[in-house]
Amino acid sequence: MPEVLRNQFSAELLKARTGAALPVLLLVALAFCALGQFGVVYAESDPSAAGAALTERIVRLGGSAALFATLFGALHVTGEFSSGSIGRTVLYAPGRSAVVAAKLLTATLAGLVFGLAAVVCSLAVGYAALAAEDAALALGGSTWATAAAVLAVCALAAPWGAAIGFVVRNRLGAVLGLVVWGTLGQILVLGQLPEVGRFLPEGAQFAVLGDSTAFPHAVAAPYGLLLLVAWAAAVALAGVRLFGRRDI
Repeated sequence: MPEVLRNQFSAELLKARTGAALPVLLLVALAFCALGQFGVVYAESDPSAAGAALTERIVRLGGSAALFATLFGALHVTGEFSSGSIGRTVLYAPGRSAVVAAKLLTATLAGLVFGLAAVVCSLAVGYAALAAEDAALALGGSTWATAAAVLAVCALAAPWGAAIGFVVRNRLGAVLGLVVWGTLGQILVLGQLPEVGRFLPEGAQFAVLGDSTAFPHAVAAPYGLLLLVAWAAAVALAGVRLFGRRDI
């Protein structure tokens, strides 16, 4: 990587580490995941008999951190538009494309942090909740495959949010849009138009996570991963073009 790009990337990493968005959203995401995981365990009539299937459900719930990873990506971009500091960022960068690339890469690393934290939280919460029910985690190959799926979904969710930030630019609009769509919008589309929803990012996430119970119309996991990459690339390309043409 050229030194100017490496410096730009380092600057974006510094912004992510020192800002409040990453730790706050990470804590909220883990709390949200933990509530769902405790609920799954205590709703199970016989956790000991559920075995690996229950462990997979616990870990799979870590995928809910993807929404918060998306929000971080959007805030990492729109925050600078709102404060006006995006002009200074572009001024010291080798080019606008370099700014987009650095922010997308930073968001991807942050997404990996969300995914890793969600997996660790899932295992810790699952261990504690199951121990209270005189049961234990059933760790196997399928469990680790689910954990890898959570990592992949979160890693792609954050740059997706950052790309949306370059398209929307308004912080409040981006956050409200992502939250409303991530909660109510996807439920309506996946529930009422499953043949369409299976090709949308949320349907692709269900596919990668292997959650056929929640969304039985999902495509196969490899195709779901390709869909997530394609959606992220398409919005990133739109973000690059719009960021290059618009006034700051």
